[in-house]
Formats: sequence, structure tokens, C-alpha cells
Amino acid sequence: MKSKYDVGLSVWLHTGSETIFCQGRALLLEGIEEHGSLRQAAKSLGMSYRAAWGKLKKTQDILGFDLVVLSGEQPRRYELTSRAREILNAFNSWRNRMKTIAGKEARELQELFKGAGPEK
Repeated sequence: MKSKYDVGLSVWLHTGSETIFCQGRALLLEGIEEHGSLRQAAKSLGMSYRAAWGKLKKTQDILGFDLVVLSGEQPRRYELTSRAREILNAFNSWRNRMKTIAGKEARELQELFKGAGPEK
């Protein structure tokens, strides 16, 4: 029988009150890589261009280096820097490991929930 519970997990890195990197930033970078456009990446996430640019700029300012650059070719496209790809890959790997651990721990916790909740 399939469990009626799902496991969700949010992980992020921050300094003080400033978010450095999170799933949203990862999705934004993945969207930029896919579309070559910050505007299209933002649109695909249901985010305004201004909000996407602000999040990207804030992260770059905190890190002290660029995550995206504009290509010199026409039409100009945004491209991820090699460091952005490194960060994106490391973050996704870390998040996947945490989800695996959380899933195992959640199965143990779910045993305590047996019989709880509305009957279906």
C-alpha cells in the first residue's frame, strides 16, 4: 500500500538575513541555462523579471562573482559561468542527498502515524 504522506524538504544557505542559494535560485539558473534568457526563466517560474534580476544580483553581490554573463554573439543570450554550474551541481547533489536522508527518517516517523488522519 502506498503511503498517503509525502516528504517535502527545503534547504538553503544564508548569511545573516540574506539568502545566498536555495532551490529557487537553482531553478532560476536552470531556467537561464535552458532559455538563454532571464526574462524567459523568470516567466517559466511565474516570477517577474524584476524579482528574478533582484535575486540574481543579490546572490552575485554576496558571492562577489558573476553567475551569468551575456554572450557576445547575436542574438545575445545569458550563459552560466563555470562557477555557477559548479554551484548548481553541488547544490542539487547536496539537496538530493538530504532528500534521501529525510525520506528514510520520514518512513520511521510515519510508523507513528499509522491509523491517524481521515479514513478513505
